[in-house]
Amino acid sequence: MLKISIVLLSLFIFSCEKEVAEKEETPQTYTGPLSRLLDATIVYSDSAKQKAVVEAKELLDLQNGDREVPQGMFITFFEKDGSISATLRANYAYYYKEEDRWKATGNVIVNNIANKETLKSEELFWEPKKEDVYTEKFVRIETPGELMTGTGLKAKQDFSEWTLKNPEGIIDVEDEGA
Repeated sequence: MLKISIVLLSLFIFSCEKEVAEKEETPQTYTGPLSRLLDATIVYSDSAKQKAVVEAKELLDLQNGDREVPQGMFITFFEKDGSISATLRANYAYYYKEEDRWKATGNVIVNNIANKETLKSEELFWEPKKEDVYTEKFVRIETPGELMTGTGLKAKQDFSEWTLKNPEGIIDVEDEGA
């Protein structure tokens, strides 16, 4: 009986050691970011003229070439003469390298400086090469005299031209100075 117990105990120990050895031999693949930049700035330019500047507290470069901006971003868009045309702020952003497209989410606010217009949405896409922004989500647009809401929008990145796809309401706002 003692011999059988010793044999069974030996088999148990051997099988446990083999299981531990198999687990140690399996390499783990790292799936996190390749790099992490703090206080990052990305400049988009054409013919040595700034078109846009993206600023982020934290920017993660991912293995597939995409970028994640977990703490939000601020974009400044420029006119040809170098003046600021518009700004965009979002709580979170993700850049799709293959499509050259940014997705901004969470309290997205676009301000057109010249026209004093403000767009608010929970999601907005920006394509730098096309200089377009768009969304299929709910948007709210405030102009000096109106408040418009709707679902879906296509606009120039500086918000100089825009189309509200499915308007839901237009409210005339009286100017206090009139």
